[in-house]
Amino acid sequence: MAYGDIAVAILAAGRSQRFGANKLLADLDGTPLGLRAAHMLSRLGFGWQYAICDAALAPSFGQAGFDATINDDPAAGLSRSLHLAVNKARQTKARALLICLADMPFVTPDHIAALIAEMECTNGIIASSDGTKSSGTYPTPPALFARSIWPLLLETKGDGGARGLLSRAKLVAAAPHILIDIDTPQDLADAITRV
Repeated sequence: MAYGDIAVAILAAGRSQRFGANKLLADLDGTPLGLRAAHMLSRLGFGWQYAICDAALAPSFGQAGFDATINDDPAAGLSRSLHLAVNKARQTKARALLICLADMPFVTPDHIAALIAEMECTNGIIASSDGTKSSGTYPTPPALFARSIWPLLLETKGDGGARGLLSRAKLVAAAPHILIDIDTPQDLADAITRV
């Protein structure tokens, strides 16, 4: 599947409760944390680019080439952002939707390419795994969903997002540091040592 056949959505509307402030505005090596994924993804040639975000980040996502949609109800959980992303993608001819999280700043183009390479030989769901959980098969975003799966994404509820669907995904392994997400100030301090 070509990049031009895929819509990508960055989910960037969380409440940052464990961080104590809007973590996506926090500086990471001279760039707001929430925009690092956008800068990487915007260079890959996706057919459609969306950011589901709050009003504070919408202009910056727009400047990065993303169609910014404001999630006006982040308290409804991750599924609300997921539904907004799917509904944007449904207006296109995209064959698949790549879901990325804005608080995962170290995902690489090579890992995205590995996810896409698996798309043609699966049940329509590809997810990432760092192999460090007890089972070694813990699924996480970035995740790629074939268009046939989108109705199931619209059935998700609460803050679990697509977790239930990811349990049946084909997994693509990545080095653990690539899939780090930033939830606390300490996570950010640790991340700064990696850039």
